[in-house]
Amino acid sequence: MKVLKYPLIPFTLFIAAGIITGCTYLMPLYFVLGILLITLTGTLIAYKITKNALQPKPYFEVSILLLGFSLGLLSQWIYYAPNAKSHYSHFVKNDSIPVFYGTITERLKPNEFYEKYLFEVKGVNKRAASGTLLLTLAKDSLKTTLHTGQMLFVQAKPEEIAPPAAYYQFDYSRYMVLQNVFHKVRLKNNYVTTGTDSRFLMHVYRLRDTLINSYAQHHYPVKIQLLINALVFGQRQDLDPNLNSDYTNAGVVHILAISGLHFALLFVIFNWLLSPVKRIKHWGTAIHVMCILALMWLFAFITGLSASVVRSVVMFSFLLVGQALNRRVSIYNSLAVSAMVLLLVKPAFLFDAGFQLSYTAVLGIVIMQPLYKRKLQSKHLIINNLRDLVMVSLTAQIAVLPLTLYYFHQFPLLFLVANIVVIPLSNVVLVLALVTLVLNFCWAWAAAFTGKLLLWCINIMNSFTHWIASFENLLIKNIPFTPVMLLLLYSALTAALMYLYKKSFKNALTAVVLVLICQCSFIAIKYSIDNKCELVVFQNFNHSIIAQKQQDKIIINTSDSTALTNLNVTNYIRDNFNPNTVVKPLQNFLYSNKQRIFIMDSSGIYPPKITPDILIIIGSPKVNFDRVLSTLRPKRVVADATNYKNFVTRWSKSCAKQKIPFHATAEKGSFVLE
Repeated sequence: MKVLKYPLIPFTLFIAAGIITGCTYLMPLYFVLGILLITLTGTLIAYKITKNALQPKPYFEVSILLLGFSLGLLSQWIYYAPNAKSHYSHFVKNDSIPVFYGTITERLKPNEFYEKYLFEVKGVNKRAASGTLLLTLAKDSLKTTLHTGQMLFVQAKPEEIAPPAAYYQFDYSRYMVLQNVFHKVRLKNNYVTTGTDSRFLMHVYRLRDTLINSYAQHHYPVKIQLLINALVFGQRQDLDPNLNSDYTNAGVVHILAISGLHFALLFVIFNWLLSPVKRIKHWGTAIHVMCILALMWLFAFITGLSASVVRSVVMFSFLLVGQALNRRVSIYNSLAVSAMVLLLVKPAFLFDAGFQLSYTAVLGIVIMQPLYKRKLQSKHLIINNLRDLVMVSLTAQIAVLPLTLYYFHQFPLLFLVANIVVIPLSNVVLVLALVTLVLNFCWAWAAAFTGKLLLWCINIMNSFTHWIASFENLLIKNIPFTPVMLLLLYSALTAALMYLYKKSFKNALTAVVLVLICQCSFIAIKYSIDNKCELVVFQNFNHSIIAQKQQDKIIINTSDSTALTNLNVTNYIRDNFNPNTVVKPLQNFLYSNKQRIFIMDSSGIYPPKITPDILIIIGSPKVNFDRVLSTLRPKRVVADATNYKNFVTRWSKSCAKQKIPFHATAEKGSFVLE
């Protein structure tokens, strides 16, 4: 297979392996430097041995790969913020409330209750410091918000970011740790603004705000304006949830992210506008390339330097420089070098879903392109263009299928139809949006005309996407998919691809065996889950929900009539391979895994002669809890999230006195009894 001929690809993969190892095992600097020194010495020795050899030896290749692994370890150690002596965590003491000074660097996607921001720490208690905090600001009727570049003094004790409510939920705390964010601070009346940061990035962000505000003269509906913000400027924080859901369910959500499509259009536009520069003697080509690169990198900064944006602009930079030097640049080497540079500079990109999906999609398109172009060639240009559009969408979807199933647990069957229509339409929308943006500042009448045309095209695109998404029967949802299944499916796809490139018995046998292994692993995983019995007390604040997993059946015990639409419940059912599920009223007595369970509700009534193994408290009963513990003598106490916080605190102290394990789901997440 052609892709395997490029040594930079395995070198980059070994760098990624080093980063993963560095994240999993925190190593001291002397150990990392020792590994780097050993691998570097080994590489030099292997090079000297193999330089004059008549037969190629594997020593040098192996040593180079190990060197890449050690570079990944070192880049991860350098990137890990607490390794720096200036990190704020080294200055925060448990017995005091520190004062942080710093700058808002990014506004994150808000949730139902809070606005979220990344806060770059510059000082703690009048001492220079570094690091990043997650700030949360409660939404209020005044719609108080902070802006990128604002400088703040914040007096607060940093809190650890809460772990997921259950093992089957997205681990936001782990995700933030990988982004070098370890604590959060709640803003209320404990901060003051002190001005605006004057660094380059802040000027870029203010330029972005100016460009976004230029569309205000068109008086677009809020939903349309927010879609333009996402398409043109990469600002998806406030995108309408229903609109985002339509694009996701139709299989075209990728057009809402800044990607290679945007940079290809920008390159065509900038190349055309700056073509006269090439006529300058001697330095024309160099100036032309530098101007295009400067403009494209400025756009990348404006859009926020997300993983897919950086990947696209770095790749285009390599291609442009290669063309300027009259060098034929391999797309495989460009992919590998861009990934290598990004991972060495910011190892956290490796764990970003956008980074993974972006590179996998491009690699899939590039690998499959020679196959379909060789066999599906036509004399007619229109047919070839239609073929490219269909095959690019199809190959990209196949390439990212395992990742899509792993992250999103759904698959739209109409993705091909949606992409054939929406991708060309999105190109038109992007061009119109950029033209309108320029005209907003120089020709109001023309801007009004193109602005109306832009609105018309967006409405058509939204309507078509909504229509495709409305075929709910053609959207497969709640697909269970584990990391093991992800790796096995990619192995099978790789083997099948190798067979397509070289149709040999060996490759065919490898592909068949891997497909069989995938199927057998699926059966084994499902069998293991079907025979699992457990009880789960969910972290749910509105109603008490307790699930009993009994082999191939789930019983949901609750008084909530809408429990089956609860996100915790649907995720739990999905990760258990969607067995038969029934909802029953919540009773006071349950029996699970040979454990007797008594549920004390808001009435506070309990039989005095029972001795439950587990006592579950719901609804904030007003009881003498010390007496309850003395009477019932439970082996463990669980308080779900429907209880008042001050009650839970008091119960926790009572359990601690009597040395009874206590679990509060509001603080520790869902309780699981296996």
